Amino acid sequence: MNPKTMSNFEKPMYKKAALTLAFFIILTFTYLFLIGTLNLRGSYYFSPFLQSLPPKPNWVPPCHSLPPLKVYMYDLPRRFNVGMLRKGSTDQTPVTAKTLPPWPKVSGLRKQHSVEYWMMASLFVAEKEGIKNNDLVKMEAVRVLDPEIADVFFVPFFSSLSFNFYGHNMTDPNTKHDKGLQVDILKFLRKSKYWQRSEGRDHVIPMHHPNAFRFLREQVNKSIIVVADFGRYPRSMSNLKKDVVAPYVHVVDSYTNDETSDPFESRTTLLYFRGRTVRKDDGVVRAKLQKLLEDYVDVRFERSVATEANIKLSTKGMRLSKFCLHPAGDTPSSCRLFDAIVSHCVPVIISDQIELPFEDEIDYSEFSLFFSTDEALKPGYLIEQLRQFPKVKWLTMWNKLKDVSKLYEFQYPPKNRDAVNMIWRQVRHKLPSTRLAVHRTRRLKIPDWWGSKR
Repeated sequence: MNPKTMSNFEKPMYKKAALTLAFFIILTFTYLFLIGTLNLRGSYYFSPFLQSLPPKPNWVPPCHSLPPLKVYMYDLPRRFNVGMLRKGSTDQTPVTAKTLPPWPKVSGLRKQHSVEYWMMASLFVAEKEGIKNNDLVKMEAVRVLDPEIADVFFVPFFSSLSFNFYGHNMTDPNTKHDKGLQVDILKFLRKSKYWQRSEGRDHVIPMHHPNAFRFLREQVNKSIIVVADFGRYPRSMSNLKKDVVAPYVHVVDSYTNDETSDPFESRTTLLYFRGRTVRKDDGVVRAKLQKLLEDYVDVRFERSVATEANIKLSTKGMRLSKFCLHPAGDTPSSCRLFDAIVSHCVPVIISDQIELPFEDEIDYSEFSLFFSTDEALKPGYLIEQLRQFPKVKWLTMWNKLKDVSKLYEFQYPPKNRDAVNMIWRQVRHKLPSTRLAVHRTRRLKIPDWWGSKR
């Protein structure tokens, strides 16, 4: 309609209708933007300016937005923790920030399960001489000396080191010392009113080695347990709902200067594995894979044991390989996965029941390949898939590995978003269900009817 021919009555009507339409359009766009359903960057219905915006990165480092978790750490005699780092140690006074010994440079395979040490050490950072609170990195957890204000309670018993230190099998005579420590720590905890009031549910206990705390672990099955995987835990005792899966401490050196101009071509080995092939349980797949893979010219499948010399060879081999094989060991996981990550070698994971650290925040499929055991054991299938893998996609994964590898570094003092801080983040994530269980327990007059029904 020609505005010149409109009557004085019609003009206000059209003006009002236009304003109303504009209002609803603005309201609709605002609503879609707020709920996140409108993808301005990817839409073809908007201007070229919006289409040219840089794409959103696939991985954003976890941010520290909440106050640190308040952790009360029990003061235990050194025989329960750092006293095992040195044979013949007689000092039993609780360790402090000033007396905390460094993790031994030469410790062999004990290092891979040393998560307990790094978690304990992280709680001393605020007390470390010469470091002011204002200078600290953003910590996910801080130690509090008043148990009444604590969110969780940390039990600094090095159960993994105890297993390694006092004998590797159930018949070793020294094993009695390992069992004795477990008995004593339980006696100590049961006297604590904070253990009593929650039945240990808000207590964090590291048991990273699959045989750690093996004699009496069922007596702490309500606590938040820090594990490598659930391979030797019954579901009734340990599960993702309440427990934390932590990475192994890598034993190869981190690849900190990986700036090769063409990393795909410079890594001349297609697939790399170096380690033991005689394993129990799911680990029997290793021997089968060896028979399938050892004759390929672009595959290095080598049997070895973990010595300092062999670890150095593994460091070199992983850095020269495009893909690193990670089959199950005696349990679904092994240190090899994290060695591959810090070597920026794309992990090829063959483990049907593996659980991975930080998986609620990290998508492992962005930098790892997964094959079922059946797929991996099909003659020629695995190698064919790897040889056909696109270079561009491999480079994307390689860059992702460089980004995420910092999340698997254990160090003291800790750094923002390193492994120990990520573990404490995971502990925080378990607290809602922990508090629910604690509160229900306090008011129940009969056994947990809901749990028994299910």
